[in-house]
Amino acid sequence: MARYKHIEVGKPVDLAELAAKRRERKVSARQLAIQERDDEIRRAINEASAAPSSQAIATMRAAVNRVLKESESNVQMGVRGTTIYLSKSPIPGGRGRARRGN
Repeated sequence: MARYKHIEVGKPVDLAELAAKRRERKVSARQLAIQERDDEIRRAINEASAAPSSQAIATMRAAVNRVLKESESNVQMGVRGTTIYLSKSPIPGGRGRARRGN
């Protein structure tokens, strides 16, 4: 039987040490802006949830729809001109179209 003198057996190594370490990526400026905007929208939704039913909160439209779909809150959204209102009760003056998912 042949002997290999150039092979050394070292001490045991945990497999976790051999696994590739996950690199932390920097958040891009665009991603940071989206996160900040979403945080503001979440705050507006929380504020609307805590406000009396006779009050509304104003904010942005497309991002609001996206965050409202993600959240479990029962907040209504209405648009008047360039302003979006969030409220616990239906916003008056709607066109009567039923929203999907409600």
